[in-house]
Amino acid sequence: MAKKAVGAVRWNLKRLMDERDIGSTEFARVLKIDVSNVTRWRQAEYLPQINEKRWIQIVSAINYICESRGNYRMLIQLDDLVEFSNTEPRDFDVDYQCVSSDARKKRTPGKKKATETSTSDSEKEDSIAA
Repeated sequence: MAKKAVGAVRWNLKRLMDERDIGSTEFARVLKIDVSNVTRWRQAEYLPQINEKRWIQIVSAINYICESRGNYRMLIQLDDLVEFSNTEPRDFDVDYQCVSSDARKKRTPGKKKATETSTSDSEKEDSIAA
Protein backbone atom coordinates (compact mmCIF):
# COMPACT_ATOMS: atom_id res chain seq x y z
CA MET A 1 0.00 0.00 0.00
CA ALA A 2 1.36 3.39 -1.00
CA LYS A 3 1.97 5.98 1.68
CA LYS A 4 -0.37 9.00 1.51
CA ALA A 5 1.19 12.32 0.55
CA VAL A 6 1.26 15.03 3.21
CA GLY A 7 0.56 18.73 2.93
CA ALA A 8 -3.16 19.53 3.10
CA VAL A 9 -4.81 22.89 2.54
CA ARG A 10 -7.80 23.39 4.82
CA TRP A 11 -10.77 25.67 4.23
CA ASN A 12 -11.86 27.02 7.64
CA LEU A 13 -15.11 28.84 6.82
CA LYS A 14 -17.38 26.46 8.74
CA ARG A 15 -15.22 26.59 11.86
CA LEU A 16 -14.90 30.39 11.73
CA MET A 17 -18.65 30.88 11.27
CA ASP A 18 -19.48 28.41 14.06
CA GLU A 19 -17.06 30.06 16.50
CA ARG A 20 -18.66 33.44 15.78
CA ASP A 21 -22.24 32.14 15.74
CA ILE A 22 -22.81 33.39 12.18
CA GLY A 23 -25.66 31.67 10.38
CA SER A 24 -25.68 30.92 6.66
CA THR A 25 -28.69 33.16 6.04
CA GLU A 26 -27.13 36.18 7.75
CA PHE A 27 -23.82 35.58 5.97
CA ALA A 28 -25.54 35.26 2.58
CA ARG A 29 -27.48 38.49 3.21
CA VAL A 30 -24.27 40.43 3.95
CA LEU A 31 -22.52 39.03 0.85
CA LYS A 32 -25.70 39.47 -1.24
CA ILE A 33 -25.58 35.90 -2.51
CA ASP A 34 -27.86 32.87 -2.36
CA VAL A 35 -27.81 30.81 0.84
CA SER A 36 -27.08 27.68 -1.20
CA ASN A 37 -23.65 29.12 -2.11
CA VAL A 38 -22.82 29.65 1.57
CA THR A 39 -24.01 26.12 2.36
CA ARG A 40 -21.69 24.68 -0.32
CA TRP A 41 -18.76 26.74 0.98
CA ARG A 42 -19.40 25.66 4.58
CA GLN A 43 -19.48 21.99 3.57
CA ALA A 44 -16.17 22.16 1.70
CA GLU A 45 -13.46 20.31 3.57
CA TYR A 46 -10.87 21.54 1.10
CA LEU A 47 -10.71 24.78 -0.85
CA PRO A 48 -13.82 25.48 -2.91
CA GLN A 49 -13.34 26.89 -6.40
CA ILE A 50 -13.68 30.60 -5.70
CA ASN A 51 -11.37 33.42 -6.65
CA GLU A 52 -9.14 35.67 -4.54
CA LYS A 53 -11.62 38.55 -4.66
CA ARG A 54 -14.33 36.33 -3.15
CA TRP A 55 -11.95 35.20 -0.37
CA ILE A 56 -11.41 38.84 0.59
CA GLN A 57 -15.17 39.48 0.47
CA ILE A 58 -15.75 36.50 2.78
CA VAL A 59 -13.21 37.77 5.31
CA SER A 60 -14.72 41.26 5.11
CA ALA A 61 -18.24 39.89 5.63
CA ILE A 62 -17.20 37.92 8.73
CA ASN A 63 -15.46 41.00 10.13
CA TYR A 64 -18.45 43.22 9.30
CA ILE A 65 -20.80 40.90 11.21
CA CYS A 66 -18.40 40.69 14.16
CA GLU A 67 -18.03 44.48 14.27
CA SER A 68 -21.79 45.03 14.08
CA ARG A 69 -22.12 42.80 17.17
CA GLY A 70 -19.27 44.57 18.97
CA ASN A 71 -17.06 41.44 18.83
CA TYR A 72 -13.83 43.14 17.84
CA ARG A 73 -11.75 40.29 19.30
CA MET A 74 -13.32 37.90 16.78
CA LEU A 75 -12.03 39.69 13.67
CA ILE A 76 -10.10 37.51 11.24
CA GLN A 77 -7.35 37.85 8.67
CA LEU A 78 -7.21 36.23 5.25
CA ASP A 79 -4.82 33.53 6.46
CA ASP A 80 -7.38 32.44 9.07
CA LEU A 81 -9.72 31.37 6.27
CA VAL A 82 -7.19 29.08 4.59
CA GLU A 83 -4.71 26.97 6.52
CA PHE A 84 -1.84 24.82 5.29
CA SER A 85 -0.81 21.81 7.33
CA ASN A 86 2.49 20.35 6.15
CA THR A 87 2.10 17.27 8.37
CA GLU A 88 -1.52 16.32 7.63
CA PRO A 89 -2.03 13.55 5.06
CA ARG A 90 -4.18 14.64 2.16
CA ASP A 91 -6.92 12.58 0.55
CA PHE A 92 -5.34 12.64 -2.91
CA ASP A 93 -1.99 12.34 -4.62
CA VAL A 94 -0.73 14.83 -7.18
CA ASP A 95 -1.50 13.89 -10.77
CA TYR A 96 1.21 15.50 -12.86
CA GLN A 97 -0.60 14.74 -16.10
CA CYS A 98 -3.39 17.22 -15.46
CA VAL A 99 -3.00 20.76 -16.76
CA SER A 100 -2.99 23.42 -14.08
CA SER A 101 -4.15 26.95 -14.61
CA ASP A 102 -3.01 30.18 -13.07
CA ALA A 103 -5.98 32.11 -11.67
CA ARG A 104 -4.01 35.34 -11.92
CA LYS A 105 -3.50 35.06 -15.67
CA LYS A 106 -5.67 37.37 -17.67
CA ARG A 107 -7.15 36.13 -20.91
CA THR A 108 -6.55 38.10 -24.04
CA PRO A 109 -9.79 39.97 -24.94
CA GLY A 110 -11.63 38.49 -27.91
CA LYS A 111 -10.12 35.02 -27.51
CA LYS A 112 -12.88 33.02 -25.84
CA LYS A 113 -13.27 29.31 -26.06
CA ALA A 114 -16.62 27.98 -27.20
CA THR A 115 -17.31 26.69 -23.69
CA GLU A 116 -16.78 30.15 -22.16
CA THR A 117 -19.61 31.84 -24.01
CA SER A 118 -22.26 30.69 -21.55
CA THR A 119 -22.18 32.00 -17.99
CA SER A 120 -21.66 29.29 -15.39
CA ASP A 121 -23.00 29.35 -11.83
CA SER A 122 -19.54 30.06 -10.41
CA GLU A 123 -19.09 33.03 -12.76
CA LYS A 124 -22.48 34.39 -11.69
CA GLU A 125 -21.61 34.16 -7.99
CA ASP A 126 -18.14 35.65 -8.56
CA SER A 127 -19.61 38.60 -10.43
CA ILE A 128 -21.70 39.68 -7.47
CA ALA A 129 -20.07 42.62 -5.71
CA ALA A 130 -19.96 42.73 -1.94
